[in-house]
Amino acid sequence: MPIIMASPKTGKEPYIHETAFIAPTAVIIGDVTIGEDSNVWFGTVLRGDWGTIKIGKNTSIQENVTIHLEQGSSVFIGDDVIIGHHAMIHGPTEIGNGCVIGIGANVLHNSKLGEGVQVGAGAVLLNKEFPSRCLVVGIPADIKKQLPETGKLAGERTSKDYVKNGKDFKAFFEKNPEVIKN
Repeated sequence: MPIIMASPKTGKEPYIHETAFIAPTAVIIGDVTIGEDSNVWFGTVLRGDWGTIKIGKNTSIQENVTIHLEQGSSVFIGDDVIIGHHAMIHGPTEIGNGCVIGIGANVLHNSKLGEGVQVGAGAVLLNKEFPSRCLVVGIPADIKKQLPETGKLAGERTSKDYVKNGKDFKAFFEKNPEVIKN
């Protein structure tokens, strides 16, 4: 079963919407809010022991992602966001609705992403704001190009697939609790 616990520092406990899927090997500590139909996959760590982490609805936090923050700061992740495997999010930071964070990307202190930003795999963002609907790549990350101003945001195009997959996994583990060995 996942480790879901209050912060030893503040005593604040996570709030996880009843429709969210939390993988059995995820760790969620402290002042963390996870919205409706979001999913947190295997090996992920969300550590809100020093501040606040808020995750919107239909958002997918994939395998081995780490989300943490500086003391007294916040991480805000919007709705329909996809955070790829092995990404690091370290706040304070804000990730707008419909963003896609590529595999192994690092979104670090004082980064702010508008709606629909796509961050390339392995990119490193630090102390910079990015406007809505742009492609961000590199180390340090910079805007590669502006994306179309109309149509669905990148994360919106795939978030429903992850919501369905999360529901399937949640139902599987509820029907088959014996597969989880402690």
